Amino acid sequence: MRWFIKSRVSLKWVIWGLCAIFYFYEFVLRVSPSVMIDDLMNSFGITASTVGLLTSFYLYSYGPLQVPVGMIMDHFGVKKVLSSAAIVCGLGALVFASSKYLAFAGLGRGLIGAGSSFAFIAMIYVSSNWFDQTKRAFLIGAANSLAMLGASAGNGPLAGFIKNFGWRESIFVFGVFGIVLGIIIYFVFKMDKRDETIEKKTAKLKIHVFENIKLIISKKSTWINGVAALLFYMTTTIFAGLWGASFVQKAYSVSKEVAGYAMSIFFAGWLVGGPLMGFFSDLLGERKIAIRIGVIGALLCLVPVIYFPFIHIYIVYVLLFLVGLFSSAELLSFSLAIELNTFKAKATAAAFTNFIISMGDIIFQPLVGRLLDSNWNGSIVEGIRVYRVEDYQIALSCLPMTLVLAFILLFFVKEKSSKKVSVK
Repeated sequence: MRWFIKSRVSLKWVIWGLCAIFYFYEFVLRVSPSVMIDDLMNSFGITASTVGLLTSFYLYSYGPLQVPVGMIMDHFGVKKVLSSAAIVCGLGALVFASSKYLAFAGLGRGLIGAGSSFAFIAMIYVSSNWFDQTKRAFLIGAANSLAMLGASAGNGPLAGFIKNFGWRESIFVFGVFGIVLGIIIYFVFKMDKRDETIEKKTAKLKIHVFENIKLIISKKSTWINGVAALLFYMTTTIFAGLWGASFVQKAYSVSKEVAGYAMSIFFAGWLVGGPLMGFFSDLLGERKIAIRIGVIGALLCLVPVIYFPFIHIYIVYVLLFLVGLFSSAELLSFSLAIELNTFKAKATAAAFTNFIISMGDIIFQPLVGRLLDSNWNGSIVEGIRVYRVEDYQIALSCLPMTLVLAFILLFFVKEKSSKKVSVK
């Protein structure tokens, strides 16, 4: 009997670990274009605006799928969909890597986004249902640390890999990995019966899947929390996720590899900050205070990086690590979204918040590219447009503004203490 109990405890950690690995994997693919912008421009003969558009195909499928993903997971459970999601993600990487035409590359990125749309919600679903509620923020933070390790690997290390083997070959390897991961997830999840128990519990509530979304969107605080999270996350997705490496390379006169490692350090800050912010928030029993501290800290550390390009690159590394650390407080927005809503809509609440964030990504990533192109002075080197430091500074000025707006919006979210939230 003890062995059976122990094996069940171990299995739930294996399941959580597989969710975290998939989250790690999709983040590598999500941020990978940031270290191959020149390669993409050269391979497809495109400009910065088109690179922003191409990378946004990930978001065009990822964002709109967030709400359906949450509803599907609340209704069907996690094991029936997660293995397929990993395989779709892997297939998308194979299509992207082998594409000779821009349209097929966009299709590949769209498939990657579709498969990836399940990763974060699955991790939240398992953290919320397989473990005690008091550990939720910490577990989400810890899993996100692995994801940020993936984001870190998708910058500096991947830049070196691409330099030695080429961008197509590198992404092809990740495509194969995704398919293998999907097969492993299928067989491991098949060994566990807990998901079936959760499905039965949800079924007893006799709530139609579309009623969950109606419950969520009727709450003003859910919307405000989602928009604040969107504005907070822009620093990560716009700067570290796409344009930051090119900016650091230009502004601080360093190589592509050094600039890539600067973004890796940004995500290393997320890696460290995720569990710390989660633990601090769980201990405090208040999400908003921790989020506001994160917003202010990220703002104060980001401004010198953008507007003072004369500082030493090592200081830039330290500042970007701190920006990442403070930015990890954005994760608490998902714990807050769950606590603002009922048990039967946990995954849907988290997914709806992620949907709002993704819609912001779709708008802002191409916008920065357009701002760069609008201020471009016509300089071209080896067939690729060259942008000035001033062009980047103007385009990236939206980030301090979004952080200020996020800080203000948080005052309008009505929060209950997480220590008092019911899990029934």
